[in-house]
Amino acid sequence: MNRFFGSVLAFAAVVGCAHKDTTSFEVVPSQTSGVYLKEGERAPASAPQIEWVRGSLSFNVTGAVPEGSVTQEVKVNQEMIWMETEYFTDTRSEEKDFVVPGTCSDFKCSAGAGKSELWDAFYSATGEKKAAALDQAISGIGIVSAKNLVAKGYFKSKPRSWDEFTREIQTAASGDVIKKSVATMVVENNRYENITKLGYGSNSCQEVKRTCDLYITKIVQVPFQNTREVPRRRIVETKTFNVTVNVSGSVLLPDEKDTLAIKVDQNGKVVDLESSGYNNYAIASESVTGQNVKVEVKAVSRILRPLSNNMIRQESYVLVAGKPTFILDIDPAMIPGKEDPNAQLVLDYTVEVCEYGWTGTCGWSEWKKSKMTSSVINAARTTIVTDVPRKHKSQIQYRVTRKNSIYFDSKGLNERETDEIKMPK
Repeated sequence: MNRFFGSVLAFAAVVGCAHKDTTSFEVVPSQTSGVYLKEGERAPASAPQIEWVRGSLSFNVTGAVPEGSVTQEVKVNQEMIWMETEYFTDTRSEEKDFVVPGTCSDFKCSAGAGKSELWDAFYSATGEKKAAALDQAISGIGIVSAKNLVAKGYFKSKPRSWDEFTREIQTAASGDVIKKSVATMVVENNRYENITKLGYGSNSCQEVKRTCDLYITKIVQVPFQNTREVPRRRIVETKTFNVTVNVSGSVLLPDEKDTLAIKVDQNGKVVDLESSGYNNYAIASESVTGQNVKVEVKAVSRILRPLSNNMIRQESYVLVAGKPTFILDIDPAMIPGKEDPNAQLVLDYTVEVCEYGWTGTCGWSEWKKSKMTSSVINAARTTIVTDVPRKHKSQIQYRVTRKNSIYFDSKGLNERETDEIKMPK
């Protein structure tokens, strides 16, 4: 396979299966999806589709060598594609009860308690309203647990004491009708509220504390077997083309590069041209002779860059030998050269002044524009001496713009403002 360069064009070839005979160029990775199976591996689990997958040649055009040509072998595959179900271990969040040591309270109350409008509402309710009424009556129970208690026939008759109520809740928890953590919420965390709401606090009650196991609920990650659809591929047939691409007209600075990708179909026809970087490209011509494909690509327009704020290295506005002096240092690489012959780096600036009083401030005096002018920046450092009257403060507002450039737009940097300096009295 031959590769030649009018000027050597830095490139990297890509395809699912492109071959190249040198390693001196940067590789641009291809993007593929699915798993390719070899002969003798398992058959498709679903009805496959047969389709031609375009071959791709991808390479970089650099500012060092903006024009040239590249020849590359490109393979276009006919592939059988199908989906298979794959099992894998996944996790999900679940609530789980944990036992923690704590203190429980037993209440000994005289018989005949349990007189409550909330109980009356529960026992008079019917259908779906019954669970909602139980949720209203018992603090900490929750609608889910209330529905389970009603469905399983708990609280068929009203508990006549706090002890009876507690036993009913604990029995439901032991039978996994409700969570043990819910039982803890009802009879421990919300015990005082429930004793009052349910009518067990109207008589004399004695609270007896004891050590016990309490239940709390935590969110934990639980593993489980999940499934996903995975694309599978098998190459059925391959066509190989020798693709030569000639590139011209690129406008690039030495540190810039464009990445181009040419895609061809099973007939060797170019079906797509993609580019990223600083130029817009178009196909000027193409031809196919057997397995040989020739493509002429031209840059049709330059994408103009904005100036970077980092080009300003530093600024200062100080008195030098009694004169207000503005010093601006910029990145030397931003000064136009022969590669951009008509460009100018322009400094537009305004000197503002105000008369200060005995306090050293301008007070009621207004800032006035003393001078508005422009200066062409031809060196890394620009020094401008201004003329400001005595007993005046001054500052400079300025903007840097690159005009008539083939690389940069003319919007320029945002306007900047220096520090203030004060002339002596």
